[in-house]
Amino acid sequence: MQAVNKWAVLAVLAACSTPQTQGAGADATDSGDAVGADLVFVNKSDTLAVDAAGVSDASDDAGTDAVAASDGDDAAEVGKTGGFDYACKPLSTESCVTACGSAGTRKCLKEWGPCIPPAEFCGNCVDDNCDGLINEGCAPNPLCTPPVVQCPIAILAVAEGQKVGTQVVLHLTAAGSYGQGLAKVVKWAWTVQAPLGGSGQFLPSADVQAPTYLTTVAGQYLFHLDVWDDKGVQGCVQALFPVTAAADPPANPEIGCADGTREGFLDDAAYPQIAGCSGAWDQPGLTPDAVVPTCGNQGGNTGAKADGIGCAAPDLCAAGWHICKTWQEVAAKSATGCVDATPAGAAPKSLFFAIRQPSQNGSVCGGWADGPNFNDLFGCGNLGTTLDATKNCGPLDRVIASTAPNKCGFNEAEPNLGPWECIGPGKSDLNEGANVTKKACQNASCQYDGLPVSPSGKGGVLCCGGVAP
Repeated sequence: MQAVNKWAVLAVLAACSTPQTQGAGADATDSGDAVGADLVFVNKSDTLAVDAAGVSDASDDAGTDAVAASDGDDAAEVGKTGGFDYACKPLSTESCVTACGSAGTRKCLKEWGPCIPPAEFCGNCVDDNCDGLINEGCAPNPLCTPPVVQCPIAILAVAEGQKVGTQVVLHLTAAGSYGQGLAKVVKWAWTVQAPLGGSGQFLPSADVQAPTYLTTVAGQYLFHLDVWDDKGVQGCVQALFPVTAAADPPANPEIGCADGTREGFLDDAAYPQIAGCSGAWDQPGLTPDAVVPTCGNQGGNTGAKADGIGCAAPDLCAAGWHICKTWQEVAAKSATGCVDATPAGAAPKSLFFAIRQPSQNGSVCGGWADGPNFNDLFGCGNLGTTLDATKNCGPLDRVIASTAPNKCGFNEAEPNLGPWECIGPGKSDLNEGANVTKKACQNASCQYDGLPVSPSGKGGVLCCGGVAP
C-alpha cells in the first residue's frame, strides 16, 4: 500500500464533509453512523472541511397548514425516501476523507455520520488512524520518523463503553490526559457530533474534567476532547471516542401491533421498539391523554376488529405498547427516523402512520404545555404533506393538516380515496388530533389507483414499546 496523499484523496472524495460539533448548552444536529471503532484521535492541524456534492436539504411540499388537494406525485431521486428529501441515501455508506487525510468511511442514517478513520496500516509512513502517531503497534521501520510530541496528550474514556442504549447517562472523563515534563493538564473542552434530533448536553458544563451526557436518541455519537496544560499549550491531537446508542428492546419483545403483523418498520430485530400498525377505529382522536383502548386491543388490518367498529386508535397497538407520543420518542426508538416506516415497494400515497405529537398551528411540532395542542396529525409514511426542518419535528416526515372544517386536509387520505376523517365539533380544522377516525370506506367502498380501499387501508399509527418519555 502506498502512502496516502491527503490532497489526492480530497480530490477524489469531494462528496465527503465534516459535520459540525456541539458544545454544552447547544442542541446536537449531526447524525452518526453505526460503525464501531477503538479509541482514536484527530490531528487538529490536518482538519479538512469539504462540502457535500449533490446533497439537498429536506424540502416541504407545502409551507402552510392547509392542504385540500393532491400534492402531486413524489419524484424518485437519490436521497428521497417515502417522498422525504434526506441529506443522503439512507443506510448507504461511502468513503470520506478523515481529519488526518486518510481514507475513512461514513454511513447515512438520517444524515451523514462522522468520518471514521481506518485501522493503522503498517506498510506506509502515514498516520492512518488519526491518533497523531505513525505505525504504532507495528514493527520498527527506520524509514518512518516518529513525530516529536511537545504538547499535552488528550485521553478520553467513557465508563459505559462504546455500545449503550438510549436514555443512558454517559460518564466521560479526561482524567488520563497528561502534560509533557512537569506540565499538568488544567483545561478541557468537550464537543460531540450527535444523531439528528439529539438534545443531550454536557453536565455540569463542557469545560470540566469529567462531565456526563445523556443519549437522547438512537444512532452514533462521536465525542471530542481538547486539553491545555498549565503553560497554556493546547494539545496537538484531539481525542475522539465513538458511542453507538441502540434502541433497547422491550422487556417482553413482541411484534408491537395488536394483530401480530407489522406494516411499517417490518424488521422487528432492527426495530424492536417501534412498529407501523395499519388498522381502523371509530372512536375519535389519538392525541389527547384521554384516548384509551376501547375494544381490548383487537384492532389492526388483520385483527378481529379490522373494521374498527368500537375501537380507538390505541387498540391498534399490542398490550404493553402505546402510540408513540412525540417525535423525540420516534427518534429515540428508530436510529433511521422514518426511513423504514414505509416498506420498499409500497404503492405511492398508501401509508401514513400517525403519532400523538402535539401542535398549535402551522404544522409546527410543539409541546404538551403549549396550551390547546391537538392541531394536525404528524407521523411517518408516504401519504401526507412533506415536513421540513422548519417544522421542528425531528425525523418525522409527514403531516396531515387542514384549514377547512370537517376535513383532514389531504385529498388522497379522505373519502372517497381513503378512510381518514377529521369530523368534530367547533373548529375541527384546529383539532384533527382530537377528532380523527379511520371508519370510512366500510366494505372496501373507497378506491384509489383502481384498487379498493377499506377502513384499515392507508396506514394507522406508530406503536412504541417501553415507557413513553
